[in-house]
Amino acid sequence: MTLYDRDKEFTRVEKALDSTFSGTAGIVLLEGAVGCGRTEFLKECADLAQERGARVLYGGGAEGETLPHGLLRRLLAPLAPRDGQQRSIPTHQEFAETLAEAAEDAPVVLCVDDFPHADGPSLGYLLHLARVVRRQRILLILTGPLHERTDSPVLGTELLRHPGFVRIPLTHLSPAGTAALLTEHAGAPVAAPPAERLHALSGGNPLLLRALLAEQPLPQRESDEWPAPEAGGPFTKALLTCLHRSGSGVRELARAVAVLGEHATPELAARLAGTTPSRARQGLTALESAGLTRDCRLSHPAVAAAVLDDLPAAERTALHGRAAHILDEAGVRAASVARHLLAAGTAEGPRAVRVLHEAARQSLVTGDDSRHAVACLELARSGCADESTDWDLDLRLAAVTWRFDPAAAEGHLKGPLAALRAARLGAAAAGHLARLLVTQGRIEEAAEALEYLARATGSGGGAQCTREDPLRGLFALPPAEDKPAPAPAAGEGGAEQPAEPVRTVSAELRSSASLWTHPGTQADEQAIDKLLEGTPLAQSTFDPMVQAVRTLVHTDHADRAVTWCRTLRPEGSAAPGWNAVFGYLQAEAQLRLGDLAGAEQQAEAAMEAVADRGGLFQFGPLATLVLAQTARGSYDAVARQLQTSVPEELFTSVYSLNFLRARGHYYLATHRHKAALGEFLDAGRLARRWGLDRPQQLPWRTDAAEALLALGEHRQAERFVLEQLATPDARGPRLRGVTLRLRAATTPLRQRPKLLTRAVDELRRSGDRFELARALADLGRSLQMMGEGTRAAMVTRRAWHLAAQCGAVPLAEQILPGQGGQDRKPNTPEKEPVEAGASDTDQLSESEKRVVSLAAYGYTNREISAKLYITVSTVEQHLTRVYRKLNITRRQELPMDLHFETLEHAG
Repeated sequence: MTLYDRDKEFTRVEKALDSTFSGTAGIVLLEGAVGCGRTEFLKECADLAQERGARVLYGGGAEGETLPHGLLRRLLAPLAPRDGQQRSIPTHQEFAETLAEAAEDAPVVLCVDDFPHADGPSLGYLLHLARVVRRQRILLILTGPLHERTDSPVLGTELLRHPGFVRIPLTHLSPAGTAALLTEHAGAPVAAPPAERLHALSGGNPLLLRALLAEQPLPQRESDEWPAPEAGGPFTKALLTCLHRSGSGVRELARAVAVLGEHATPELAARLAGTTPSRARQGLTALESAGLTRDCRLSHPAVAAAVLDDLPAAERTALHGRAAHILDEAGVRAASVARHLLAAGTAEGPRAVRVLHEAARQSLVTGDDSRHAVACLELARSGCADESTDWDLDLRLAAVTWRFDPAAAEGHLKGPLAALRAARLGAAAAGHLARLLVTQGRIEEAAEALEYLARATGSGGGAQCTREDPLRGLFALPPAEDKPAPAPAAGEGGAEQPAEPVRTVSAELRSSASLWTHPGTQADEQAIDKLLEGTPLAQSTFDPMVQAVRTLVHTDHADRAVTWCRTLRPEGSAAPGWNAVFGYLQAEAQLRLGDLAGAEQQAEAAMEAVADRGGLFQFGPLATLVLAQTARGSYDAVARQLQTSVPEELFTSVYSLNFLRARGHYYLATHRHKAALGEFLDAGRLARRWGLDRPQQLPWRTDAAEALLALGEHRQAERFVLEQLATPDARGPRLRGVTLRLRAATTPLRQRPKLLTRAVDELRRSGDRFELARALADLGRSLQMMGEGTRAAMVTRRAWHLAAQCGAVPLAEQILPGQGGQDRKPNTPEKEPVEAGASDTDQLSESEKRVVSLAAYGYTNREISAKLYITVSTVEQHLTRVYRKLNITRRQELPMDLHFETLEHAG
């Protein structure tokens, strides 16, 4: 057998043999770590001695052997009489004399493998031999483990006293030795990278290296990684054999090092293994000699995994528990201690709770690892005996859990809410609770918490709930217009009843509503851009970034909101709650752009992301889904969606507002006008009660006006429309356009075209194709009723085209019955218009585009002349050039979408 990295050692053995052949007795002690080839080396020594003419007596110790003189009998077997009679056990002196007599014919070499494991009586014979032989041709070659402590006197000073004593350590292979072994195995030179990787994995231990080679063929390419060792495979078995044969002390030390990981030191490992520092250092030296450790670390993660997997589960958890205690006392960071507490599954005492609490904070700050933070907080919660700390942990769990389980986040607030209602919650915890309730949209309960906080602190409330973030000023509320709250009736305890038609908005409620209102000034837009462009998404930035995107949705920047939602949505399944929030916002934004199919798709994806764990939040995307499906005419699908069980708690949450609105629009589309009106009014009452009466996000007045118009209540509808037009939000193009469309429906016919034209202009600027199609449809009908058939036909054609583009089948059918709702042009008696591509319209000048915008809109040449302040002749010239460039011959063939992009520049 070929030996690697053993030339120097073999030379020393040869010298000892030379001395023996010259008549001087000697003792060679081959000390090596388990797996490093002691037995193979001893056999090579025996073969060498035999080749040189020596008589070799070979035997080995066996751990746990109980048969007396077992080793002695094995050594003397070759010297037994040829008659086969059993020789009696000699005395010590007779043994020495027998060997000396045999050595007169030829040198005698006794090869004893694992001699510390030999039976006690046999060790006594070897010890006597070491004392008495001096000038005889006798060589004693022993192998034993490296650095293993034993009580045998043979390992004491007796061997050292012999003048011919030689100690030869056998360590693990060097990288060069590993490469040589691999070359022999492969039959060809092995490249350096795979050889280095295998050396690192095996630690240069020949036994482990051969075990690895038994598992997998050598890599064919230098870049190939060696796969992880098989669980229970040759490598694992060889490793465990090494530890077993190293003794219980070394085995326990290896387990301690595996558990401690990067924090392992001789002192800490000694404490965890239950031994002394000196014995621990000795055991660590043995492990390092075997290639299993380096600098008190196991040589490879696979080694650590195999060591820990060999431990019974109960012992492993107990070891982690002790490691947590030891590391905490040593001042190790909380994050590292917490990993052991989590592995142990227990957190006993306030110190462990504090460690886990701090570890959760660190994991969010340094690694943004919310799942690890939740695991730490939940374990701390299980080991906490103090109720105030319990509530604090619940609040922190609610904040973090939202990232992947909104329902669980809502559930974590039950305990603190109960404590608040029992007047047992501290002021700081009440403030934290109020903030969390607000961010979860639970406005009613947030107000309750803020009012409690106001009483507890003697303040006006609300200030404690202000979020310190880059958008602090962005969510300020407009001045309150509500009257002071009336005095409570006797016996009511100051609490206002939910049955009241309109609840007075207190300062506390306005504070709780601040995260859900969106003033949308120019300064706000700058703050939004600064926040979204320069802030990474993390636990501490999630809320303000969501509010920033929500503001874009509700302030006529839905296109930007879609872009940011796509950018910010977390990839994979690490944060399904966050994914659902941004998906929901994207669905809302796409709905406001008239992208009904996209809104439906994103709303469904948001609901799927938190399926069965969406809590009250799920009713947000559900409402958007219902609105999109209603607009598309998918009434059966909506009916199925509305079969979802609605908890009573929903109507204390902001998500109830859009849900009521969505249900109302479904009722409106299916001709249940009174039911629809009730839903819209209920949404309005809740919005006013909570200080969320912002038409930009909940236009309940125009919703109610639509229902009233369907019921023939024009005067009441007009009141709601005028009231909405008077709000500051009506300055936004989308809301103003929708409101003007409904205002036109309440006015005499001759006034409608002017109002509807303004509505069209506003909605075109907002980017909402669906609402634009509705306004164009109303304008076309008004023009038709006033006798402007040509212009009415063109406007109606554009309205149908937009409705078909949006997939709004009911609206398209209403505009041009019998034409279907697909994205195609309706049949007309005239020639079908030729759609100009982007490359065609790009060749038009800006002046030509302005003229085309109005011409395609149905304006006459004289009207275009008046609007653009140019002559009729100039209009005609522009149109002539446009016809030539676009290869068309008549007005009806002008591109159908160009005017939506350029009309704002006209006049």
